[in-house]
Amino acid sequence: MHKIGLFIIFSMMISLPTAFAQEEALGAQKITLASDNTAYQEGDVITITGTIEKVIPGMPVSLQVFFEKNLMQVSQVNVSQDGMFTDTFTAAGPQWQNEGTVTIKANYGGDTSTELKIEFFRDTAGVYTSNYEVKIPDAGTFDVEYTMKGGVVSSMELNEKNLSLEINISTNTDGNLEINLPRNSIDAINNDKQDVDFIVLMYEGNSDTPIQTDYKVIDSDGEFRAINIPVKNGDTRIDIIGTHVVPEFGTIAMIVLAVAIVSIIAVSAKSRLSIMPRI
Repeated sequence: MHKIGLFIIFSMMISLPTAFAQEEALGAQKITLASDNTAYQEGDVITITGTIEKVIPGMPVSLQVFFEKNLMQVSQVNVSQDGMFTDTFTAAGPQWQNEGTVTIKANYGGDTSTELKIEFFRDTAGVYTSNYEVKIPDAGTFDVEYTMKGGVVSSMELNEKNLSLEINISTNTDGNLEINLPRNSIDAINNDKQDVDFIVLMYEGNSDTPIQTDYKVIDSDGEFRAINIPVKNGDTRIDIIGTHVVPEFGTIAMIVLAVAIVSIIAVSAKSRLSIMPRI
């Protein structure tokens, strides 16, 4: 009996360093979480990616999906050695009955967690796909194909001076705008004809101050560049700034782009316009 007691104590002493090591690693843990879109409709495949700052070998990350306080589903996702993880699931089934905000929570080790919110629509109500005929001053028109979730597009205008496409929108919830930009009408390239990033500015409400926002490239070929721009409830206008719009403005597109940006952030009579990263 005495030997058994010593063995138990010895075993506990051996396991203590490992337990303390895990607790120390998780103490200052950081988790990031992202989705491949901001709004989804019934039947869409949702892809969730994330990173773990300090990986504990063999420990999965727990992903929980909630609508309000109702738990919809749970998954245990393996974490790679570099701290990255990915999970996919389909927004369909009896648990996906309510439209609105869905919360995805990631938990690692019990005490470390973060969350992400997305919007869910049960059907295509609130999702609009169309072609908008954009007028080219004194030069005809061109069509822009788009899909809007969470609102509607009221107009699109070409701004030759700022080398931009200005899109007026009306939103009633968070969502996104997927837009197919014809390269011969608006593009962003350098002097070597290589693609560079568009600058996307978002206007909220009646504000005259644009907020620079990120976008995702969906597809790109010799004729079109398709991008996805997240929108929030209350957004009213999107400016997509490139290096070229029709009619052609010559080979000094990058210089003209700089001038266009300066004109956008020019000092007004009352205040200076500032471009800030979108939170």
